[in-house]
Amino acid sequence: MTLVGSPDMEEAEAPVPGPSQHPLNGDPTDGSRPSAAPDQPAYTGDYAATMRLIPVPPPSTPPPPVAAITTPPHVAGERYIGKYHVKGELGRGGMGAVYLAEQPGLGREVAIKELIQSADPVALKRFLQEAQVMARTSHPNLVQVHDMELQGSVNYLVMEFIRGRSLREWINQAQIPPPQVFAVMHGVLQALDYAHRQHIVHRDMKPENVLISDEGMVKVADFGIARLTDDSGIGGTATKTGTTVGTPQYMSPEQVASSKVDGRSDLYSAGIMFYELVAGQPPFTASDADGPFTLMAKHVQAPPKPPSVFRPGLNPELEQVILKALAKRPEDRFQTGHEFDDAVSRVADQMCPGWQRSLEPGADLSQMVPRPGNAAVVPATPIGIAISQPGAAIQHPQVVYNPTPPVKRAAKRSMGCVSLFGVLAAIAGAIVLLEAAAVLSPG
Repeated sequence: MTLVGSPDMEEAEAPVPGPSQHPLNGDPTDGSRPSAAPDQPAYTGDYAATMRLIPVPPPSTPPPPVAAITTPPHVAGERYIGKYHVKGELGRGGMGAVYLAEQPGLGREVAIKELIQSADPVALKRFLQEAQVMARTSHPNLVQVHDMELQGSVNYLVMEFIRGRSLREWINQAQIPPPQVFAVMHGVLQALDYAHRQHIVHRDMKPENVLISDEGMVKVADFGIARLTDDSGIGGTATKTGTTVGTPQYMSPEQVASSKVDGRSDLYSAGIMFYELVAGQPPFTASDADGPFTLMAKHVQAPPKPPSVFRPGLNPELEQVILKALAKRPEDRFQTGHEFDDAVSRVADQMCPGWQRSLEPGADLSQMVPRPGNAAVVPATPIGIAISQPGAAIQHPQVVYNPTPPVKRAAKRSMGCVSLFGVLAAIAGAIVLLEAAAVLSPG
């Protein structure tokens, strides 16, 4: 019989230490080591038998795989996407369902988005490449991409799970206070600027893709997913293939025209969001009977109404920033998210000092009003009045937007000197005739 870990050693050759040889009893020849107490009997068990109970693998045995440690066995009756345990469905969209799942080993919650199955293979490949880029990058205003999973013919995107609500849900619930409008736009533009520097374009910026966490963080989600139906070309620049991509309410003119799309297209869509947050409605609307193409045509051709049409007395600098973001030509807009964000922040500092903290839980928005020293230089706007003087009401003249130029009224023809002389001569002649008739009349 052999010892575990020593196959060439016979059991009879295994030394069994006696009472005086046990390490815990000390060496009788060494005075520095304590000896066993004389009144305690020494243990004289079979150490060879004890060693045989310990499963010691040989040194050449490889370590167990990480999956065996971090991935527990699947529970019967439960759903899994790859290694992720699905806990429930969060919602459904155009791309498919979104699930709440738990990552084994770490125990953290993740959101798993089901990707469209009918995507062009080349477009899907390019999207997966962009997802890999996003997974290697990190920004506090971006929803982090953790992993990709393929199950059958369906691709899944594993992302950071954000507890909170979308900007669309917030807009539908109530009018967002101005300091928080600035804070939301700051987070969105920070995220866009970072992604554009990584050469990634969102292509579908809208309130539904902006998340506000319970801690007050702004997160932009679904970067690059629109590419699944947008681009099947070869190369590094996103081009259109005859299909329109994105949400018509927020599409840029170049998206509608099927021309090249870059980061400035996202900035236009962010400008539409900014307009909606400030004015209370988007700049372009269309009824269901008109259809989406009417709305898209307005993005290309129609000038946006100034936001002050809906918010009389609006800060003129704020209005100028919004209208610049909505320029039809990309070269006339803000060229980077950083430039756009700087312009917004300058106006926000004037109108709502401390706006950066407005999304924090328990933030006091009533303190985010212009300082007394700046009150003279900051225009009186509904934003400042609503915060500093909730009971005050200023009657502003109603502004009627008329996109067509007024018709020039025809000028009245003036009477010349010759015409006036003719009239006087006629009157004098009539008087002479009357006097002659009076003389000739009898009696």
